[in-house]
This record gives sequence, C-alpha cells and structure tokens, in this order.
Amino acid sequence: MVSETEEREVDKLASLLGVNKEEALRLALKEGIHELRIRKATELYVSGKASVKQAARFAGLDLADWFAIAREKNLIVQIHPEELEENVEALRELK
Repeated sequence: MVSETEEREVDKLASLLGVNKEEALRLALKEGIHELRIRKATELYVSGKASVKQAARFAGLDLADWFAIAREKNLIVQIHPEELEENVEALRELK
C-alpha cells in the first residue's frame, strides 16, 4: 500500500512528532485532506466556479476562516450582492 520511501518518511515524521506510526499517519492524512480541500476550493474560487460561500464550504471552513485564507493567499474577494449581507458579519469577526 505504501512504498518503502513513504514508510521511511512516516517513521521520520513519527519520530519528529514523538508519536507512533499510526498516529503520525492519522495526523498526516488529516492535515493533507485539509490542505487539499483548501487548495481545490481556492482553484474553484479563482476560476469563478465557486462563490465565496461555496469555496468556504468546499474547504470545510466557516466564512471568517475562508476570508482569512483568502487574505493570506492575496485573493481578490468577490462577493455577489445576494451574499453580501451574510458575509458582512464574517468579515467583522476578522477584526
């Protein structure tokens, strides 16, 4: 299922984190899924295939967290008028 190289990487990660191999795999999988969801949501948002709200949902984030990610990635946030009212509150939470 995993190559010898990947197995060695898991061993190194487990050692670095001070956990067993199973926990290292769980953590890596959880973080990897989170990052992949954010990356795909960003791609969909930038390409115009997802709204702010949809991108946040795809990424598994609330709107405030999505706005923070968008700011970190220097994305231009485009809010449709119908989304504006519900997004204003999330923007206020960033302050």
